[in-house]
Amino acid sequence: MNGNKVLRIFLLTLVAVFVLHQLYSSLYKPISTESAEYFEAVDGINVNVTVIRNESVIVSNLGGSLHFTVQNGTRVAKGGTIATVYSDSTASVAVSRINELTAQIDDIKEISSYNDRSATDLDLINSKVDSGLNKLIRDNKGGNFTNVTDNTNNLLSVINRRQMITGEQIDFTAKLTELQSELDNLNRTLPAAKGHIKAPLSGYFVSSQDGYENLLKSDKLDSITPELLATVKPEPKNSAAVGKTVSDYEWYLAATVSLNDSLKYKEGDVLTLKTNMNDTPILDVSVKQINIPESSDKAVVIFACHQMSSELALVRNLPVTVISKSYSGLKVSKNALHVVSGETGVFVLNGAKLKFVPATVIYSTDEYILCKQEKSNENVLRLYDEVVVKGKKLYDGKIVG
Repeated sequence: MNGNKVLRIFLLTLVAVFVLHQLYSSLYKPISTESAEYFEAVDGINVNVTVIRNESVIVSNLGGSLHFTVQNGTRVAKGGTIATVYSDSTASVAVSRINELTAQIDDIKEISSYNDRSATDLDLINSKVDSGLNKLIRDNKGGNFTNVTDNTNNLLSVINRRQMITGEQIDFTAKLTELQSELDNLNRTLPAAKGHIKAPLSGYFVSSQDGYENLLKSDKLDSITPELLATVKPEPKNSAAVGKTVSDYEWYLAATVSLNDSLKYKEGDVLTLKTNMNDTPILDVSVKQINIPESSDKAVVIFACHQMSSELALVRNLPVTVISKSYSGLKVSKNALHVVSGETGVFVLNGAKLKFVPATVIYSTDEYILCKQEKSNENVLRLYDEVVVKGKKLYDGKIVG
């Protein structure tokens, strides 16, 4: 009897140990890893810039709903139509849909009429499919939803082209009939326009005003001081304004910096500014001039720029980094770095074993390091390697599980 009791206790203890071991194994991870990813970092000065342009406000007394025929940042000619005026907003929505349908119909007709498959570069088409898909993902991830429709239509177009040249049978008849029917119906019911608004001057079009149009002008760069940039207030907006034109190809960004930082630059320097904008993350600029007021510990550096985009057209103030040097490499946590036998490197997970690989650090912060991406594949840190960022008693060849 006592023997059975001892056996029962032994079995219960064994089961308890097994359960505790499983629980411990599921909750406790002896190491933590993260994937080595390609990353670009920059060194430079972080500043806020104020945009200075020669701008002319466009006014109109036509009442109603505006349908702009050009996008922000688009170059317009003097006398060119920038907007059509309708009695209500439903007409503007209908015109947008008409333009979209027309583009789809033209695209389908072009695809259907293309028969010379031998002259088509399939690799190029595949590249366009990949590019279109990546752009759609990037814009959505970055919150740039204004281009979703265009990106989607472009992607569908190149996919259809690939299907055609690879010999897949596609009958667009039903789709074409459907689109044409909707287009015809919209054209029949579209009300007549009340009038058109034209650009009084040639330049880049912007569909808004901010009250700084007469205060920050390109022909008054000498008057731009740190005090002015800190205190300038917008004028009341013109209620009849429908937008404005930027008349010069060259426009400016003014940044207040310390006197010491201003000494790092001289007129004519060609530089790069990093922005937080989706369509223009990098601006190529040159130093136009440096304004140093008397009895001041600050200066204004004025950068000249020739780029323009829909986002830039709407910006007046913008945080940027004036890049002095850029770095690119494989990014991992700073905790991953170890020194083994006098050699700097990281531990990577190779199957169930740890492997120590040398790593050359080219840039570091308090949180992460950038390691040189070596061309060799032998005993080096590679893209997407699982790098150990947390663990105890690490050594080359250690088995983990």
